[in-house]
Amino acid sequence: MKRYISSLLLVLLLVAPVAAGTPPASSVYLAPADAFPDLEFYGLLAPTDYAKLGLDRSEGPVRLSEIPGEVLVLEFFNKSCVPCQRQVREVEAFYQELGRRGLLERIRLLAIAAGNQPKYLGKYRRRRKLTYPITADPQFDQWRRIGDPGRTPFTLFLVRRDGTWRLAHYSFGVQWKQELLGHALTLLAKPEEALAGATRLPVDPTPLVLPLDAAGVRAKARALIQRATGDPSADVAVVELGDGTSVYQAVSQDRRLPVFAKVASRRPVCEVCEAVHFLFAFDRDGRILGFEPIHVTKYGNEEWDERDWQFFEKRIRGRNMADLPFDPKVDAVSKATMSSALIFDEMRRTLPLLRKLPADGAGGGG
Repeated sequence: MKRYISSLLLVLLLVAPVAAGTPPASSVYLAPADAFPDLEFYGLLAPTDYAKLGLDRSEGPVRLSEIPGEVLVLEFFNKSCVPCQRQVREVEAFYQELGRRGLLERIRLLAIAAGNQPKYLGKYRRRRKLTYPITADPQFDQWRRIGDPGRTPFTLFLVRRDGTWRLAHYSFGVQWKQELLGHALTLLAKPEEALAGATRLPVDPTPLVLPLDAAGVRAKARALIQRATGDPSADVAVVELGDGTSVYQAVSQDRRLPVFAKVASRRPVCEVCEAVHFLFAFDRDGRILGFEPIHVTKYGNEEWDERDWQFFEKRIRGRNMADLPFDPKVDAVSKATMSSALIFDEMRRTLPLLRKLPADGAGGGG
């Protein structure tokens, strides 16, 4: 499906992805007159990519503010995203056309692989014969800095003003070579007109909604807790941690146990995918004790079956939130690489929550 957004505004939600039912705590509306966040990446995929971005080195971290030029095109993609696999062909054709026109020093291009591991991108690049600069955002850090847009392909056009990159245009979905070229050439020729004519985009900060009612979620949490504790009679109590955050705590024989379960939701990365909703159990040390899907899908938006989630639970059980690297070769459910990566990332980002957990004690309820 192809979607276009003509407004020249990007809304940056500088907060973590919201849990289901919880609205964003705050948001920043970035108008074109404002500076674009100075995103920082671990490095570029190949030493030769640095020179292509006008940098006089061949390794090390890269910030957007270092990249010279008049127009900067950022292309967020994921190598497992089907529309992105069409988009990269168009981006390559766009990049080659810039070269033929002698514009590669004035119009820079950087592709950013959201949620992909750098070590697996080289083969992807070679197979698809991509020559433009690429970097990775394996833990979605920079993706979150631009508000967790929710779908790729996601293309942004920035214009340099007063030594700072400023937003000029953005679009979701597959953009053909001529569309990319048209936007870039227009910004190169009439940057002030593009920035001055932009308007703010209305924002609907709608939280993700769980596809299950409260009773259904509690029943899944109870089943997960019973599996994690090995106690078939265990129940759960809701514990409020502040800021609208809550967890389930295991209760057995009227005593609260140091075992918890959290509901988590993440927006999709690919534009044709669905949001991920799940529960996972853990202890005070951040050790993961179990996993329970609420709505998790794979290729074709097919729901995970029992074999899928049991495989996944086996991969994450016993691992710690503090040390949870995702390797798609061994950790991903078949045909569900993006969903698997999002779940790993959400578990890892739950680590700060451990400080808020209550002390053990008597009393059930909740």
